[in-house]
Amino acid sequence: MNHERLLAELSAFLRIPSVSTLPAHNADCRRAAEWAADELRGLGAHDIQFLGSDTHPVVWGRGPDVPGAPALLLYGHYDVQPPDPLNEWTTPPFEPALRDGRIYARGAADDKGQVFCLLKAIAEGGRPPVNFRFLIEGEEEFGSKVLFDVLAREPQRLRADAVLVADMAYIAPGWPAVYTTLRGICYAEITVRTAKSDLHSGEYGGAAPNAHEELCRLLGRLKTADGKIHVPGLYAPVRPPTRAERAAWRKLPFKEADFLKRRVQARALTGLKSHPVLERLWALPTFEIHGITGGFTGTGAKTVIPAEATAKVSLRLVPAQKLATVQKQLAVAVKKLAPRYVDARVRFLHGSDPAQIKLDHPVFGLLDQAFKETVGRGTVPARAGGSIPVVPALAKGGAPILLTGIGLPDDRLHAPDEKLDVEQLWDGIKIFRRFYELFGNQGVGRTT
Repeated sequence: MNHERLLAELSAFLRIPSVSTLPAHNADCRRAAEWAADELRGLGAHDIQFLGSDTHPVVWGRGPDVPGAPALLLYGHYDVQPPDPLNEWTTPPFEPALRDGRIYARGAADDKGQVFCLLKAIAEGGRPPVNFRFLIEGEEEFGSKVLFDVLAREPQRLRADAVLVADMAYIAPGWPAVYTTLRGICYAEITVRTAKSDLHSGEYGGAAPNAHEELCRLLGRLKTADGKIHVPGLYAPVRPPTRAERAAWRKLPFKEADFLKRRVQARALTGLKSHPVLERLWALPTFEIHGITGGFTGTGAKTVIPAEATAKVSLRLVPAQKLATVQKQLAVAVKKLAPRYVDARVRFLHGSDPAQIKLDHPVFGLLDQAFKETVGRGTVPARAGGSIPVVPALAKGGAPILLTGIGLPDDRLHAPDEKLDVEQLWDGIKIFRRFYELFGNQGVGRTT
């Protein structure tokens, strides 16, 4: 492999600020889609199409064709999270920087670096004996609506013998993983209004209700300091991990003190203390506040009592929970917990159901073999705390979903100084190249 050339090509991809949630970056998302399409053309793919959107299209392609070979669908996304807060980045988020064997940029690990890895594993060496299909979307960080709509209209796009999703991380350095669950997500805005308009804090302070205060009290009722979420019915479908899962998790190289010091980088861990940390991360629903707006937040001072305030929140959902049910439960809880003199409402922005994957298909053995031959250790089964909204829809095609990746737990996804270890990238290209060879030569059945 020509490492210098590959890093230059990856850096060109990472420089595109394809932030899907911000309309100001619509043109950048289109540029990232064009980058992906150009890469597919370079691989010899054909039937390359932009599906569903002019600004955030799903990039579809197929080939190069190998008669009689099995079909493998590769999924990834070219969009990224907003880079804020910018002042906490060591170097600018869209100016990739190489430091200490790591490449730093927004999207380095989530998911541009991993999409790059999957594609370069095809390019490096002779043609793998596989019929590739590609679905590379531009709204994964904002709910995947475009791709959901495409798959609802054209379910034949999922016709394959297996689906490979590389958007995950190792459990620890040297410990590759294959994932059995993803949490779902329910993302919403909770808005409270307390008066017709903002009021002078001197003339009305002490008597008029304050929207920020009421919103904070409401949020504190929804999740109390002990970590419990007070949304009636939320926990009813939640099932504890099995004995086998708990036994397997105890063997993982996970240390709570190290997790706190190196990854969370805080003074204490919070949440439901009666449950081990891995259960809190993987097997329980969550409620998190992402941002609060309202009143005056500009430079200087303005003494007003805000009439309206909004919080962006999300709940992560575990298997057996359903997005539609949780949306109703949250709306009812907000109405119940808000005082009668406060107008409280919920607006849902996006969401997805949890995903659960069985590892009983022979293709998982091929993935395990590819990791073992390349890095000396096979995959361990694990759950994931994060969400990839479209995975349940991908599973509707009937093909096994291989959910894995080359990231590391300290890659700082969605945070300042996101990075990807360069050696993980080089190993990943070799791993997936070997998987393609095993998959094509041994096969798992032919659907196309």
